Formats: sequence, C-alpha cells, structure tokens
Amino acid sequence: MNAEMPADLFQMDALLRRAARDIDYPATASIAPGVSARLQPRAAAPRLWAMPFARAAAGVALAVVALIGISIAVPQSRDALADLFGLSHVRIDKEPSAGPTPPVLSPQSFAEPSTLAAARLAAGFALRLPMRGGVALQPNAVYVQRYDSPPDVYAVILVYDDFDLYETDAGFFGKNLPDAALLHEITFDGRDAYWIDEGGHIAESYDNQGRLVVESRRTVDRATLLWEDGDVGYRLETSLSQDEAIDVARSLR
Repeated sequence: MNAEMPADLFQMDALLRRAARDIDYPATASIAPGVSARLQPRAAAPRLWAMPFARAAAGVALAVVALIGISIAVPQSRDALADLFGLSHVRIDKEPSAGPTPPVLSPQSFAEPSTLAAARLAAGFALRLPMRGGVALQPNAVYVQRYDSPPDVYAVILVYDDFDLYETDAGFFGKNLPDAALLHEITFDGRDAYWIDEGGHIAESYDNQGRLVVESRRTVDRATLLWEDGDVGYRLETSLSQDEAIDVARSLR
C-alpha cells in the first residue's frame, strides 16, 4: 500500500471536519421570486444549446464513472478510496503485517489510568457510556491514551467485563489483518461499521496527521466492532457475539 496517499487523505479529512464545525453558513437565499418569473408564459425560443449541453453532461458523467472504475481497479487507489469514503477514523490494511508480530497488551500497558471525570475533561468531546435498563454502566477501569503530537489525547478507553470501549475524535484506529476474511462490512441503524472476527489481528493508532504511533502496535485476539457517530470514532474489542456487540453500541448515551 502507498503509505503517503492514505496519510494525506486522513489529514485532509480531519482538517475538513474541524473546519466545517467553525464555519458560519449564510442563510439560504429565497429562490421563489426567480422561479416564479421563469414559470411565466413566454415565447418559445430555439433550444440550440440543449443537445450540446446534454452531450457534455453525459460526457462528464462517463468520465467520472471511468475514473472511479480505474481507481477501483488499482490496489493503491482502492485502498485510498476505502479510507476516504469509509469510516473516517478507521484505516484497514488487509495484507499481513511485515515484521514481527507484536504482543497482546491490555490498556494498562500503553495508556494512563484515569477516572471517568478526569477522562471527560481530557477528551474534549462528550464521552458516552453503555446503558442497561436505563442505567449507565460504570466501567471497571478508565484509561487515557496519549501521543506526543497535538492534540495530546488520542483516545479514552473504558474497560468492562466483556469488552473494552475506545472513543476518539482526534486520531485513527488502524487494523492490520492476517486474513482478509476476518473483516466484514456491516450496517446497523443506518450506520456503516466493520466487524472483525476473533482470531488475532494487529491494532495500531494513527495521530490526526495520519502518522503511525509505533508504540501503539499490539495484537488483539478478541473480536472488534468499529463504527462512528458524528465526529467520534468507536472501537469495541470484545468477547461478545456480533449481535451482542451491536446492542452495546446502540445503547451508548
């Protein structure tokens, strides 16, 4: 995979998302008067432009379709398109990792212990908790994962009995799969999501510039559900079934 292209796309996507939140959009202008005026009866005029314009529009459409087809046919472009049009906080590499396999690590090995209150302040976005019977489930432990480049906080990790829940609006979840068959593109409640079967894959973190945080690489032997809601990305590493994991995702409040 061409490492430069995905990194550029990650950076562009992150910058556009942050810029969009700060833009004051002008009020939509009223188009009713102009439309009404155009609907008034008038003498028919020769429509000499119609056919050339239609041909030009069709030509542009065909060119776009052809460009997308070529992009999909090229592996590097296909990966870049998946990164751009898929989940903006997720990068999937479907090829076996080069180099040694990293160890299985628990959050306490690569993240700082915290409290839920402190993590809420550090995150800079609204943390969400899974619910059961209308009551928020309190985590057994809370960790904050950081990296050196800004923003300082990469993710907040909430540890429960059957799953670890990662939440971030700053970086990217990386997944390196030894077998592409482990990955399933799914949807729930109108959201695109990824489900990765248990069996071992490599998890890694990327900062908001798309740069790999080398010390974050580790092996995950549990299944994983990845999805997004607004500008926040979620990762659930779990021993639950896919349906049970989706129920947890749906319950977040």
